[in-house]
Amino acid sequence: MNIYLIILFLLFSPLATADGLQRLFTNAQERLELEANRNNSKTTAKAHKVPSYITVNGLIIRSNQATTVWVNNSSDIYQEGFMVKLNEIDNLTTPIFLSDSEQVISLKPGQTVNILDGKITDSFKKIPQLN
Repeated sequence: MNIYLIILFLLFSPLATADGLQRLFTNAQERLELEANRNNSKTTAKAHKVPSYITVNGLIIRSNQATTVWVNNSSDIYQEGFMVKLNEIDNLTTPIFLSDSEQVISLKPGQTVNILDGKITDSFKKIPQLN
């Protein structure tokens, strides 16, 4: 019985080659390219223009799941010109990191900040629309 298994193995072993498999790890050149791309993305992220107004539309803090915040009608914490620091939300205050000036602005849900003058208004006040 063992001889038959050995014969079957020897007959089908040429079919099981590793020609179609790809490499699992990167080589030194690929690692350098990945690092260069990673560094370029950090510098280009700071080049984005900060919007004139930033509004915190909503915030959900869950005890057993991730926190969700809506800024400028989007739940994306990385937006053009700023990012939301989810790990630093305290007492419903959402810290927003402006990428061009490295300034942090703290807003509560329903508040809007005018980036030009730094004035914070609540949602029940009329915000002028720029065209």
